[in-house]
Parts: sequence; C-alpha cells; structure tokens
Amino acid sequence: MKYIYKISIFCAVLMLSFSSCDKDFLQKTPLDQGSVEGFFETSEDVVRAINGIYDVFQGDIWGGAFYWYNHNFDILTDNGVGCCPWEGQFSTIAEGTHNAGTGGIINNKWDFGYEGIFRANSVLENIGNVNLDPATETLYIAEVRFLRSLIYQEMVNLFGDVPLVLKVLTREEGLAATRTPKSEVLAQIYSDLDFAEANLGTTPTNGDIGRPTKQSAIAVKARLKMYNKDWAGAAAEAKKIMDMSAANPDLIGLVDNYADVFSPTNENNKEVLFDVQFTGGTQGEGNYLQVALAPGPEGTPGSGWGSNTPTDQLANAFYMKDGLPSDESPLFDADNPYENREERLYANLLIPGVSMWRGKVFDSALSGFSPFFAIRKWVDPAATIGEDGCSCNETNLILYRYADILMIYAESMNELNGPTEDVYAALNQVVTRAGLPAIESGLSKDEMREVIHHERHVEFPWEGTRYFDLIRWGKAADIIPIVTLFGESLDDRVFDPAKHTLWPIPQKELDLNPNLTQNPGY
Repeated sequence: MKYIYKISIFCAVLMLSFSSCDKDFLQKTPLDQGSVEGFFETSEDVVRAINGIYDVFQGDIWGGAFYWYNHNFDILTDNGVGCCPWEGQFSTIAEGTHNAGTGGIINNKWDFGYEGIFRANSVLENIGNVNLDPATETLYIAEVRFLRSLIYQEMVNLFGDVPLVLKVLTREEGLAATRTPKSEVLAQIYSDLDFAEANLGTTPTNGDIGRPTKQSAIAVKARLKMYNKDWAGAAAEAKKIMDMSAANPDLIGLVDNYADVFSPTNENNKEVLFDVQFTGGTQGEGNYLQVALAPGPEGTPGSGWGSNTPTDQLANAFYMKDGLPSDESPLFDADNPYENREERLYANLLIPGVSMWRGKVFDSALSGFSPFFAIRKWVDPAATIGEDGCSCNETNLILYRYADILMIYAESMNELNGPTEDVYAALNQVVTRAGLPAIESGLSKDEMREVIHHERHVEFPWEGTRYFDLIRWGKAADIIPIVTLFGESLDDRVFDPAKHTLWPIPQKELDLNPNLTQNPGY
C-alpha cells in the first residue's frame, strides 16, 4: 500500500515553519524563527509531520526534490550523456564548468537537504510534548533519525564538511552556522542509524510500505562505510543483512529475474531495502522518470523525451552470455554486436534493432532527444503522460537493494583479506542471477578488485552509484572524460580530482553567511 501523503510545508534553508492542510503556522509564529509552536498536539500531528519529511524526497519534474533526477548522476560518468539544459545542470558538472553559482542540482541537494533536516529536527524536538506511549514514541524517533541520516550521508558525499544541525535554529543561528568536519557528521549519522537499527522492526511501521526498517538502516551504514573505506565496518554491516536473508529468504533476498526488480508490477519486492514511493497521476507525486527517460514521441502511451543517452562504454561493458567480454567470446558477431549479451544489457538499455518497445522492435528514430540507445530501466511501456508533463508512472525510486549488500560485502572482504571463499560466494549470487557462469576461483586480490568494479558497473546503471564509485576508486579522472556515442567521441568531459571530488557550496549560502567556507578550487 502506498502511503506518501502531500503536506504543504514551506521553508527557507535552516529557518523554516510548518504548515499543513489543517494547521497554518505561518499565521501563528514568525517564519524566521523556525517555530512550530501549536502544531504538535496529537499523534496524528506527529505522523503528518513525519510524512512531511518524505515529501522532501519527491517533487515535480520542474520544482525539484532531494532525489530529483537521481538517475542523472550517471551522466556525470561514462554511462550516459544528457541532452538538455533543464536537467538540473548535470551536463555542466560533467563538463567540469560548474561553480558556486551554477544552481540546479547543486542548490537542490543543499536546499532540500536542510529542509528535510529542519523537518526532522522539528519532530525530534516536539514529539515529547505529545502524549504518546513510550514504544510508539521511540519507533517514531527511530524513523526520523533514519531519515535525517539519509539526508546527511548524501550531503557529506557531495559537499564534504557541512553544517551539522541537530535542533531547530533561529534565524540568527542559521546565518552564523559553520561547516562541521566530515568526521563529526559521519559520527552523528552512524549514531542515528544505530538507533534506527536498534528500534525499527524488519517490516515497515504499521504496515506502511515505504517506511524504513531495521535492514534499511543497516544498508545505509554499509554503503557509507564502504564509501569511506571502512572495509571492516562495511563488511560487518553487510553481513548482518546477509544473515537476516539466510534466516528469512522470503523477506530479504535477490529477486530471481533482474528486470523484475524494477518492474512496476513487482514494487516493494524482497530485494528492495529502501525506496522513495510514488503514486501516479498527481503532479509532484508521480514518478517523472517516465516522461524524462522513455523513448518518444511524447504524448503516446509509455512515451517521453528520451532525454538521456547511454554511451558506447556502458553498452559495451555488458559481457556476452558465456560470461566473456565481446573481444574474447565466440558468441560475438561484429555485424550484430549487441545480440547474445547478458540479460542486464536489455533490462537497462533499449538497443536499436534488438530490443522490443511497446510491441515493436525498437528504432532509434523513436529515441526522442537520444538518437541512439535509450534507457529501459525505470520506464513502463504501459504508462501514459499526465497533465502538465507529470508522468503517471508509479514506479518507485530504489535507493538500496540486496544486490548492493552482496557487492559491498564482496568488495570490502576482498580489500581486507583478498578473494576468500566468502568473496566468491557473495559476488557469484549477483553474477549468476544475471544468467552468467560463476566467477571461478584463482584470482588475485587485484584481479578480483577489477571483477568487482566491473560487476558494479553493469549491475547498477541509472541507480546513482557509478559517480561515487569512480571517485572513491580513484578512477574518475581517467574514465569520465572517455565517452563515445556510436563511435563518435565527446571531448567536453573533465574531472579534476583536486577540484571535482566535492561540489561547491552554493554561492547564495556564502552570500548569506560569511562563516561558511568554500571547497577547494571554487
């Protein structure tokens, strides 16, 4: 059951006030004081306020959200190219020409991030004033601390040091905030997630699909520790979920067919550990990925702009069915280079002359802005385009899934101890699910590292992980600039590790607050 409710909550960064369909704080308290006095009176008020945090993750196609255009992180990599200036300035970032005034996704991550943090802190400060039984109060606090940590982990990945705000600030406090060292922010994130893990159940609160679970909190910790090269910590967190899967494989585990993980008819399946919920047909709640990514022509069922183009590098990364690269496999046919590939290719990309789309062989003339390949993941050929360009697609945005847990465990254990049997066992669950033969033993630690890097590349396209993977592996400067589209090279990609590892602090924030410092190079 979908549970996301729209709550009108307006705010300015760090200093905001709640409003809702039932209660209007803008009439009760000054906006610039960040007060929510008079709102938290009943348990229903608490639930509405918590739902308002989730609202930050959604958003309409133009207005933005914290996870706005999450798939577009792949056009910052060798996976894709963006067509259009309206797509959050991702292409500007890919070209390395972004700066503190670029706006777009840079401002969105900052603004919506602190909007969500304000909402979370408001609940945490005021929930004690509502007469809840202790068990329910603890459960709600765990949920809110999870959501706050989810926002902060994304912000430290992008910006590094950020202001760590754990209470509702006055205007004066907000304008004087300073950046907190990343290590301190990470410590708070882990504290919040530990609390969530200890107090959330393995199924969503009250059966509300989309709320976090114990395994959601562990998954965020596992990936964040991996990103920060805490290999032992990442492996330990991943192993917790693997053990939970072994104990209850119907609750947590891999879906048998890779494409079914993302099917709109199989949402909230056992592989999903946390996702952003969407409902169709409502501006701001429908998943706009359909209209952005699906092939054209726009206006016919299931069609869209085709506004991201997958690259040759991504298409060619998928091995042949026999598990060999195309240049080593007898299955490869130069006249039909994308036939006989592993199934993840066809679940992620539409291939001209090969893939089926809406009952017909896909033709690149239908690709919209993308003249070659198109994206298959996240789109539904049965969906329609709704009013004002809002997609009617209800497909949820998956942020964490069990395949990532297995890959986190394999990578972390390999970095710790080399390719042990445990590494092969975890990795091969992902490999064989894709229909490929298992990776055979005998690899060195370095060889296994490259196998794992490859598997992450072909397992997670358009899920927003490749950009962060390339940066943490130290490969971004070598890989990001090398992009071709059907053999034509693009020469406008730049990644300077000294500058581009972090994004700039938005200029509008520096103008408001002289205590904020800028990241190197900007």
